[in-house]
Amino acid sequence: MRSCLVKILLISSLVLASCSKRNVRTDEDLLPGWLGTDYQPQLVRPDDIKSRSSAMKVLDADARIFLFEKFLTDEEADHIIALSEKHMERSGVVAHNGGSEISDIRTSSGVFLNRGHDPVVQGVEERIAAWTLMPAGNGEGLQVLRYHKEQKYDAHWDYFFDANGIANGGNRYATVLMYLADTEEGGETVFPNIPAPGGINPGFSECAKYHLAAKPRKGDAILFHSIKPSGELERKSLHTACPVIKGVKWSAAKWIHVGHYAMGGEVPQLIEQKPQAVPKPAVPKGCEDLDDLCYEWAQVGNAAPHGHGNAVDVGV
Repeated sequence: MRSCLVKILLISSLVLASCSKRNVRTDEDLLPGWLGTDYQPQLVRPDDIKSRSSAMKVLDADARIFLFEKFLTDEEADHIIALSEKHMERSGVVAHNGGSEISDIRTSSGVFLNRGHDPVVQGVEERIAAWTLMPAGNGEGLQVLRYHKEQKYDAHWDYFFDANGIANGGNRYATVLMYLADTEEGGETVFPNIPAPGGINPGFSECAKYHLAAKPRKGDAILFHSIKPSGELERKSLHTACPVIKGVKWSAAKWIHVGHYAMGGEVPQLIEQKPQAVPKPAVPKGCEDLDDLCYEWAQVGNAAPHGHGNAVDVGV
């Protein structure tokens, strides 16, 4: 017993000594946001970060939602669009059986790029892994999305509520959403379960005015978590893509699972998880025959448009 205690104390001393020697100007951020809202993580070459004035901001500390300004270079964003624009197809949502179906909930077009598609994509994925502290192999392929005028994606979670959705690598743990171009107006990413700081977002579209939101600006990226540290669904991760009012919106989503996400003939990793059921208190008017998530949608004024089909996602 004494020997075990000595070993524990020795390990603790080594960890503390290591932490005390950290250089906050050069070391990578070990926990996103813990060094403050203006800390600049060394995820790419320091000179590259300096030239792009990259910075990370905490949008909501409790829900662990972060904005990384200029996460991508213009060249990286343009390259991803060029790879994708000739291969776009109508985006789907996750159906009740865990498969994909077309729905008016989501009207964008998209395409998946395989993990490690080329050196540029691989470099971006490695940067995502460094930021999220999750292995690149836990991520799905990069989904590139395009929204034309009036196209949108209604409120949804990226979390899977169907057992079929977690058969490969467990549930989705986190999402990194990157903006590949500036959108002239609209197209904001909104978190309807979180009020806007100060009560209102000046200069945002009506869809994004009263809740936590981010404008689609080229190179910026948002990191949010679908699962709390306790393992429960993070309800504050409910999000929506506002309709584009003017211009075109381009984005790329990386969904990161709890375990390794098998691709290209790999054997799926089984993670012992049980998807969380969404409690349904009183059934809101108009939801009697609709989706299990209708109560949540009703809370943000979105019950009517959804109909059948689970908007818990094949995209952002």
